[in-house]
Amino acid sequence: MVVSKTKDRKFLRTRIVKGRPLFNRHLYISSALFLIVIGVVTFSLIQLATRWAKERVNLEIEGLSNYAKEQIKNQMHLLDMELTKDSPDKQILYPRLMEEFLDQMLVQNDQIVYIFAQDLSGVVIWKSLQIGSELEQNYFPNLLLSSKNSRRLKVHFNSITNPVESYTDWVEPIFSRNQLRFYVHFGFNNTLITSRMNQDQKKINRQILLAAFVVTTILLLALFYVLWLLKRAQMIEAEAHTAERLVTLGTVATGLAHEIRNPLSAINLNLQMIEEDLAQSEVYSDEMKKLLGGAKSEIRRLERLASNFLIYAKPLKLDQKVIFLPEVLNEVAQLMTKECEKEKIQLIRQDGPGDLTVLGDRDLLQQALLNLLVNAREAILPQSDRTRKILLGVHQEIGQVVVSVKNSGNGIGKEESKKLFELFYSSKRGGTGLGLPIAQRIVEGHGGRLKWKNQSGGGVEFSIHLAV
Repeated sequence: MVVSKTKDRKFLRTRIVKGRPLFNRHLYISSALFLIVIGVVTFSLIQLATRWAKERVNLEIEGLSNYAKEQIKNQMHLLDMELTKDSPDKQILYPRLMEEFLDQMLVQNDQIVYIFAQDLSGVVIWKSLQIGSELEQNYFPNLLLSSKNSRRLKVHFNSITNPVESYTDWVEPIFSRNQLRFYVHFGFNNTLITSRMNQDQKKINRQILLAAFVVTTILLLALFYVLWLLKRAQMIEAEAHTAERLVTLGTVATGLAHEIRNPLSAINLNLQMIEEDLAQSEVYSDEMKKLLGGAKSEIRRLERLASNFLIYAKPLKLDQKVIFLPEVLNEVAQLMTKECEKEKIQLIRQDGPGDLTVLGDRDLLQQALLNLLVNAREAILPQSDRTRKILLGVHQEIGQVVVSVKNSGNGIGKEESKKLFELFYSSKRGGTGLGLPIAQRIVEGHGGRLKWKNQSGGGVEFSIHLAV
């Protein structure tokens, strides 16, 4: 058997003053506002990323055109150095070498669909196209016409071979020695460039969402942590308040019980003397005997009330030992056997298998069980139309041992259940209202919990849950 050194203090949550403090409301409102701000910032960042992606397409096209333009100028410079005016076949080699160079550029960069150059008179002097895009040169006449006498022009059109794709014709003037020599047309695949920009945008969006998720998670964890601290502070406050109240109550109870018991003992002694004197007298009638019996019964009830109140109010001092619970249940059942037989109540003992030992105070646990049995007996006394039964047993569950007291009564109503464990509340005439509160305090003092429920077939089950 594993014995826990710490007490289960979850029951203190039921002792916390009802109603959420104003701090809780402000905390929830602040957290909601933070979440709204995070959502707005996340949405704004995603919108900025979308606009950035659209603007990035134009910047990408401009950057590619400038880079390709510089490469063409460098290649022209190299060819000018290699092929002088006196070189034979320069008019043939120069265009062929330039087109070979442009073909290599297109192979290295799939975002450029075509490149062609036109002289100042509008004649195409060399050109190069991506494989499969030969039909795009049908646009060249219109592009040549639109770019005539233009320094830089940007024209958008759809592909002939694949209408889904769109192209941008970007014109760059080529200068040599501060003189305009010709224009170069670059055909850029907008669809491909946009697709790649969208991929980058998705990566950025994922990072934004991840950051928002992390911030939200941290905020929620902080919220739960603050709520946990608040709950813990409330439990500590409730525990301190309960301890302080019990100390005061114990002091009052001790003095009050002493002041009540002494007069009651004197009254009880006087009643016995009166009863003995009357027993020898001829005037001792049945009515007189009944009145004296009622007075003595009320004295016993007051003595029991004072004793129970003292048990509830004074601090619990547990003499904990290893207890075999079936033995305790047998002893309690034996105490109640005669009363149950007298009132024709079946007291049934039924235990489950497993290790049914706990660490606890034997006398206090007997007191708690006895209170539950007395309540069960009184709950079924009014029934005369069916069999009266009380089932007392203990069984093992995961990590705990459960002692159950079941009766065949009528159950507990909704209004009665709200006051079930309140001090001095009793639905029975002449009840002290201390039986269940005392049992609950004893069980909680052992780190356990006292629960109840209405049974489906009728009656009520009270169960004591103790850790093992």
